[in-house]
Amino acid sequence: MQSMVFTGRLAADPQIADDFSKAIFRLIEKRGVDSGGKDRLVGVNCVSWSKGLNERVIARGLAQGCEAVVTGAFIDTAYETKDGQARTAKELVVNRLTVLDWAGARETGAGDGAQAAAAASEPAAGSAAKPRRRAARAA
Repeated sequence: MQSMVFTGRLAADPQIADDFSKAIFRLIEKRGVDSGGKDRLVGVNCVSWSKGLNERVIARGLAQGCEAVVTGAFIDTAYETKDGQARTAKELVVNRLTVLDWAGARETGAGDGAQAAAAASEPAAGSAAKPRRRAARAA
């Protein structure tokens, strides 16, 4: 399975299950301008199945407009529309997430980088990533 890296800003606040088992968010990235002078935007739907990541990082640190780097693999998801038509969509299953612009830091104006240094990089549940030493987290 190929890993993809995507950097962008959240289009909206993440949707998180009550038990933190699943989190869904959309990242938007600006990729230049078109011939009409309008921004060319590329978006990707991301899904995280890591309960710890969803509870400790996504729920607490991400909000609309926050910038993040997501590493993961694309999967095809089948669903049915209200009309009964079968459709498929691509989702990026989060393996690693690094938050570049924390929601809490933006609200309080604290941009000292302490939280960013402890970047929320945790492998998702079931990933084959090797264990890594964790950076000390700021209190």
